[in-house]
This record gives sequence, structure tokens and C-alpha cells, in this order.
Amino acid sequence: MTSHTDAIDARDLDNLGHVRDLFAHADPVPSDLAERVKFAITVHALHAEVAELMDSALLTTRGGETKVEPTPTESVTFTAASVSLMVSASPSDAADTDDAADRVRVDGWVTTPGAQVEAVTNEGSRTAVSDANGRFVLDDLPHGPVHFVVTDPGNDETRPVITPTIQI
Repeated sequence: MTSHTDAIDARDLDNLGHVRDLFAHADPVPSDLAERVKFAITVHALHAEVAELMDSALLTTRGGETKVEPTPTESVTFTAASVSLMVSASPSDAADTDDAADRVRVDGWVTTPGAQVEAVTNEGSRTAVSDANGRFVLDDLPHGPVHFVVTDPGNDETRPVITPTIQI
């Protein structure tokens, strides 16, 4: 018998293979599971409201021949019929990480107090709940593309609001 700290050997791999085969026979993954998941996500997204990026004159489209750099902005505002969201990015306060310089803090304000704001990045998602004034903070996010999803957990009848993707 090997210790739990020993490396996995051929016997362990053989045993794990038998367990996999047992579960594949007793409870196989449905063949259409991936399609059902994609459909459920699509249906959920159809119920979402899409926010519009305000002041799009500050944005430029970069093509192969374009020599103009995008104008940096300190804050970005999104608006939808049910909610407005303003976010600003700054260097992260996460001093306990070695790569704090590569991380971002997002300070935000939403017009719905108690709203749940989710930042979806290439590393996954992080969630914060806005205070009574609509303020929230999401710290230790990666530089790169992000979009926000705003929901009102206190009201099941309101649709989630999804913003366009921006770079932070």
C-alpha cells in the first residue's frame, strides 16, 4: 500500500481506469449533454438586456493601416433601460501577490442598490454586491478583456444586463 504523498504509479492509473469504466457503464454521460448546455446558455442569454457603451466617440477601430492609438479613458459608462453602470480601473491593491502590477482594481457605481455585479474575464468571473449607494469594488482582476453582468437578486422579474466587452 502506498502513502497518499507518493507519486501515482501504473497500478494507481490502472485502478482509476477501472473506476472510470465502471462509471461510464453505470452512469454514462448523455451523448447530447454538450448541445443541451449550449442551448440552455443561449436561452438564458436571450433573456438578458444588453447595455450600451456611452460616449463611443472616444473609441477607435484598429485596422492594419491605422496609426491612431485608442484614447485612454479613466472611466466607462454603460446604460440600459433598467440600469446604468460606471466603472473605472486602477492598479490593484492586492499587495500579497507577486504580480500585483499586472492586476487591476475596478471601482464601480450602479443605479440599483444591492445589485450583483459580475466581472467576466479570461480567468473566470468575480462577483460583488453594490452597497446602498450603488458602489462596488472588484479587486485583483487580470489585465485584458472584461464584460459585466448586472443582476438584481431581490427581484426575480428583472432581466440581467450584459455590457459589451472592454479592455482593462
